[in-house]
Amino acid sequence: MDTVVFNFHDVILILLSYECLLVAAILCVSQRARRMSTWFFVGFLACHSLMAMHELVFWGKEFRLWVLDISPNLFFLGSYAYYLDGPFLYLFVRSLLFKDFTLKRLECLHLIPLALYAVLLVFNFYGLSNHEKSALIETQHIAYSSPFLYFDAASKYIRIVYGVLSLGLVWRYGRHIQLSLANINYRDQVWLKAMLLTILSLFSLDAVLASVKIYGLVQQHFNMDLLNNLGVSAYHLNFLAINILVLLKFSRFESVEAIESESITPSEPEDAMTQEWVKQIEQGMKDPAVYALPNISLDKLAAALDVPPRRLSQLLKTHFETNFYEFVNRHRVDVAKARLADPAFDHQSITDIFYNVGFNSKSVFNTYFKRIVGQTPSQYRESCRAQHQECGEDIFGAS
Repeated sequence: MDTVVFNFHDVILILLSYECLLVAAILCVSQRARRMSTWFFVGFLACHSLMAMHELVFWGKEFRLWVLDISPNLFFLGSYAYYLDGPFLYLFVRSLLFKDFTLKRLECLHLIPLALYAVLLVFNFYGLSNHEKSALIETQHIAYSSPFLYFDAASKYIRIVYGVLSLGLVWRYGRHIQLSLANINYRDQVWLKAMLLTILSLFSLDAVLASVKIYGLVQQHFNMDLLNNLGVSAYHLNFLAINILVLLKFSRFESVEAIESESITPSEPEDAMTQEWVKQIEQGMKDPAVYALPNISLDKLAAALDVPPRRLSQLLKTHFETNFYEFVNRHRVDVAKARLADPAFDHQSITDIFYNVGFNSKSVFNTYFKRIVGQTPSQYRESCRAQHQECGEDIFGAS
């Protein structure tokens, strides 16, 4: 066979496989921090490169015959990736969002479905003679046999589980982020959710395709037109999903601030050391160099106040009865209120004031200020100018 003819859908698979390998190689070479999340992302991309090649080898009308001439043992190598991309996605999201993530032996449980699938292929394919393997490939009988279809469907359903678990991680991250960060960029969470929903849609379409095959097996009749349409749609959605994921990796994921995955331990009785830490926190928060730290986090504030991070978070919860986000930003709003009311700061614009007290977004400052004070910053400044005497008695002086 001198030439291999590819149709348009084959070209999509080739482009997808090449793109995944190219981006994975760029990440391997260029990443400086050697973040674990990047390695999981590389693994996810490698899986989708293998999956694209598997689909091309297994279903390409001309290409599959060319590969068969080389060796029938090449036909299922890429199918193992269907049991790995879900775990890689889940571990990528975990390591991206939670800085205390570590690989443990328990993670080996993710490989159980892969091991079972490998055993299936040993007994139902690799253990056969080359003649028997070639016959199964040429007739595509193995693609519609009960053991293969059941395992194929199981891999697709497992991927949905991993997609849902990954969305759950983002939801948990959103709940816990206020314990660690003051300047929260909620757009990062929106992008993460959009990315995961796109991938979950891809996983769901593959699961629908597998379910239709199972239904055809039970009915002993396969609707080939429906299967072909679903399969081709999955190719194109996969190409779209991977491109969205790659775009977000280079444009958004690096800005995601990782936090601790576990909640703070229950409260303990206050002692002399606790009271000393409370004094350090109250005194330290009067210093603009502390509360206005850029991109302030629990760890940065703890270092500035010389208080252990976990103890600081515990004290915020038990003594100050708030979380980190509320504690820092309420203090910033109090300082902003004082400056807006003080004629000595009339030369400063509202933008200057909110930057100087530590906010890095005008919309976030305005929204939070109005929620706390009941007025926008400009309304508050005007009311204080009109009633300066009364307003000045109600707030403390600017730090």
